[in-house]
Amino acid sequence: MKRSKVLSGLAGLTLAAASLAGCIVVDGDDDHDHVDDLGSGSLSVTTAINGISDARQCSDHDVDLLAVRVESGEGFVYKARVNCEEFGVAFDDVGAGHHDVDVWLEDFDGDPRSDVVRVPSVEVIDGMDTLVDVDFPSGSIYR
Repeated sequence: MKRSKVLSGLAGLTLAAASLAGCIVVDGDDDHDHVDDLGSGSLSVTTAINGISDARQCSDHDVDLLAVRVESGEGFVYKARVNCEEFGVAFDDVGAGHHDVDVWLEDFDGDPRSDVVRVPSVEVIDGMDTLVDVDFPSGSIYR
């Protein structure tokens, strides 16, 4: 009886010492990975050519499509191609967290018409709309 009280006291001291050292003791770990659900938000990408969101900019530069690729750190990918004249696209239900956003211009055949603009580590917050604004100066558009 006394021995069990001593062992119980030693176990308590061990746990207390471990917590002071910044350690966490887990009893009965089920060896499963748990992913916290951080929720989701929306991500809106708006664009301009030479600072102007006007359909004439698209035709003047022979650009037909706006292409956007969003990739999360976990590897989830969201993609869209819309008419250049829309000057933007919105993604709903994007997992909260950090995402890399790539934006470029294309012709109707899917051939690139501009440099790829990468906006790294865009944070999407649960229940919020995050805005990414990209401008393509003339020098970034292929002739």
